[in-house]
Amino acid sequence: MLQANVETQLNTFHLQVQLTAQAGETLVLLGESGSGKSTMLRLLAGLLMPDRGHIELDDICYFDSEKRIARPPQERSIGLVFQDYVLFPHLSIFENVAFGLRAQHLSRSLVRKRVQEALEQVHLSGLEQRKPAQLSGGQQQRVAIARALALQPQLLLLDEPMAALDVQTRREVRQELRQILRATNVVTVFVTHQYLEALLFGQQILVLDQGHVIQQGTQRDLLEYPRSSYIAELVGMNFFQGRISGYEAERTCIIQLAPNSQTLEVVATLKEQESAEPRPPLGSEAYVVVDPRNVTLHQTPPDSSARNLFQGNVVQILRVSNAAHGTASEGGRLRVSLLITGHTTPLTAEISETSANRLQLHEGLHIFASFKASEASAYS
Repeated sequence: MLQANVETQLNTFHLQVQLTAQAGETLVLLGESGSGKSTMLRLLAGLLMPDRGHIELDDICYFDSEKRIARPPQERSIGLVFQDYVLFPHLSIFENVAFGLRAQHLSRSLVRKRVQEALEQVHLSGLEQRKPAQLSGGQQQRVAIARALALQPQLLLLDEPMAALDVQTRREVRQELRQILRATNVVTVFVTHQYLEALLFGQQILVLDQGHVIQQGTQRDLLEYPRSSYIAELVGMNFFQGRISGYEAERTCIIQLAPNSQTLEVVATLKEQESAEPRPPLGSEAYVVVDPRNVTLHQTPPDSSARNLFQGNVVQILRVSNAAHGTASEGGRLRVSLLITGHTTPLTAEISETSANRLQLHEGLHIFASFKASEASAYS
């Protein structure tokens, strides 16, 4: 079991992260570039020491600022896989995997045994004498993982392990890597900025932003209850944040958007709770998600029952599918983003190409957007 609660200051960057992961579990650190993902990995590996905090793996303390414990990387039971794999081009696959073992001055027979076992784990048996250049990108990745697993670590750290692969190869090796990780009984911390990879690999996902955890949970938590515009954008939903200012019915609430210099509100329906919890009191922080397919665009203010009406300028028009994915009469599908007057986050609508042509949409056009309260999901 991995337990870490660390804090550090790097020039103007402040990182404070707390995490827990079980043996056999993959914990994903998800975030944009500069969010602190790789820094956290370096802290766990001992390549960087925190200013304050505690790191413990299977009851062995790796770092404790109060007790002045700071084990160096070579005294930590870890395997680290870098983005570019760092394979030695002049060495065979066998010698690449054996490199760390030889540094531990193990016997020749034990080195051979460990290398063969690691190569079997990643399905590369029979390729021992090849050089890295003779392997595909996916196979090179597996060599790097085998080198880490040969050390029999209790903690496996993967830093954007598929970043060096092209799109096609990445698609092919995802499932294979997932099976390899699930077959190991070690704690795995997987760093990525790809949301799909987070969903595929992570039993638990930590979302980092500017050095802090802004959301933690399962795949379902992130899909259904995003708590930042970053996550909402990744899952393809519109996102609002504010405070509950009133109720129109038992499950219909009015949310005052924030931060906002103008009075903007969203009327939304509270999601059903799994337990019989009372509805959030007035003033409670709340989040709202709206599927872009439920947003309707208008040239002029509509005469409709939709409770939510906004206006703004079109800032982006993006094709998301061609006519083959829609009906012949509608053509392809487009995502239209408009910057709402008085709000900083664009609102996105997904509409047919036929509707876009009828509205004569173009960037800079001032239009109106509406959606029903029943199509806006609120949660606290």
